[in-house]
Amino acid sequence: MDTRRLALAVALSALFIFAMQFILPGAKKGANGVTPADSAAMTRNGVRAPTQQTAAQQNGVASPGTSDIAAGTATGTAIGDSMGTVAAVAAPVILADTAIVVTRRDSGATFTLSNVGAAPIGVTMNAFANRVSGGKVNLAYGNKPLLKYQLVTNSQAAPIDLSGMTFQASRSGNVVTYQAPVAGTNVTIQYAIVPDSFVAHVSGTVAGAGGAANGSYLLVNMPSTFAATEPDTADDRGYLAYAYLSKRDPARNVLFKSLDPGEKELVEGPITWLAAKSKYFTVGLLAPKNGPGFTEATLVGGNRTSKVATTAAATIVVPAKSGSFAFDVYAGPQEWKRLTALGRNFEEVNPYGWAFLRGVMQPIAGSVIKTVLWMHSRLHLSYGMVLIALGLLVRLLMWPLYQSSMRTSLKMQVLQPELQAVQDKYKDDPEKQRTEVMKVYQSHGMNPLSPLLGCLPSLLPMPILLALFFVFKNTIEFRGVPFLWLSDLSAKDPYYLLPIIMGISMYLVSWIGMRGAPPNPQTKLMGYAMPVMFTFFFWRAASGLNIYYATQNLATLPQQWQLAHERKKTVKPTVATSAPVVKGTAKSPRVRG
Repeated sequence: MDTRRLALAVALSALFIFAMQFILPGAKKGANGVTPADSAAMTRNGVRAPTQQTAAQQNGVASPGTSDIAAGTATGTAIGDSMGTVAAVAAPVILADTAIVVTRRDSGATFTLSNVGAAPIGVTMNAFANRVSGGKVNLAYGNKPLLKYQLVTNSQAAPIDLSGMTFQASRSGNVVTYQAPVAGTNVTIQYAIVPDSFVAHVSGTVAGAGGAANGSYLLVNMPSTFAATEPDTADDRGYLAYAYLSKRDPARNVLFKSLDPGEKELVEGPITWLAAKSKYFTVGLLAPKNGPGFTEATLVGGNRTSKVATTAAATIVVPAKSGSFAFDVYAGPQEWKRLTALGRNFEEVNPYGWAFLRGVMQPIAGSVIKTVLWMHSRLHLSYGMVLIALGLLVRLLMWPLYQSSMRTSLKMQVLQPELQAVQDKYKDDPEKQRTEVMKVYQSHGMNPLSPLLGCLPSLLPMPILLALFFVFKNTIEFRGVPFLWLSDLSAKDPYYLLPIIMGISMYLVSWIGMRGAPPNPQTKLMGYAMPVMFTFFFWRAASGLNIYYATQNLATLPQQWQLAHERKKTVKPTVATSAPVVKGTAKSPRVRG
């Protein structure tokens, strides 16, 4: 039994050692993206008033006249899905350069769209501060547009780059439409921004004579990087990744650092969604819920100026069936409720656990997040108190199982001398030895699997601990949340007090657990080694994770004390003896339970 426990402890330690390799990525600070300021000339609909010349002339395109208004999209069209409904409420307005749409000033996003390339050039998080450079988080990096489009038609041998073309723009409420003639076709791209969200419904058409639009495709280039937004920029940069979900395989996360420079990875369709993401934010393209999905995608490793990968490239192929296409763009925080509300399993953009454990860890992590958010909103507790309450709740639920486990251990200590005597007596007769060993187990109401089954309850809290380990890595709900002396539950304790408290509490659990037990060098070694190892593992871990695990340990102390006291009364000191044991009749003191 001691050997089995040692093997389990070593395996668990190895698992944690392996896990910690993934939380210490390195990188350097990156420049912050340009945050678009709200213009004083914005209208009450959130759009900059047209100047009739300005940027259109700067791009070498004549400013649109008033007659062009009639060429805009029809008004009064309602667009929406499960995320909400966007209605065209005003006559189209011809735009000269950019359209700014604010979904909600205090908690939503500010979308900035450009008629050059008909693409978003910035999405600002109105409620999230960039903690590196100040201001608000902007998902566009520098002066690069967030998305770039290319068009593939039957009449053209090579893709047509739309990013440098100037489109005629019109607006009706939160719906912005772009039109331009492209290689014998007329291309329309429309954005319907959902209020109080981070979502834009994108739709469009490719219309042309001679069947040029039939079988056409829109190639969408995803963001190649994001600005650093967290104080620990090295850790922040280590999370840059693409994630995707195909209809044939589970969601997959591809870190930038896992792609060598120039290395290409082809993702076969149909693809449900593809996302570029940083630690806390993501830009995702989602295929229509009932549609066929995207055709395919290509991921390419970016050039590296250091050992750290901070750039990559991804292009997804959007089919324009019968000359029309549609998809959703989510550009916002990785908030679990928002991601889940989008459907299409988009919450898996933040996959938990390594690939070989994801099938187990993802549902556990999801349940943990739901529980934490429910306790925070319904019980009106701070997240710090929620973690303490969660630790107490898990320990309370595990109390009966842990009690059973420890009493099984007590029974094993009682019958161990009898087992040893039987094994010594019948060491030359294996068949007889097995029979007599079974009789000893039966006389105590146990079986040979009891020791193993008794160990399982003590291991059941570990999946929750592992799930929390992944949850705290990049769950934005904990970002910048203070508690006691901590300024951020998602960051390490700046004074390292919590890892020390956690390690001391873990040692106390082991020390009390060994009281009254027969001397065992292996158990004693693990009682000292495991607290030291876990203190090392948790030294730079999220403060919230330390709070949870320290609470678990402290809540275990009363039960450990009770069982140690029970062991002291039940288990008598044993002295080695050569006296034979009467087959199946030797009775040692019974243990309650």
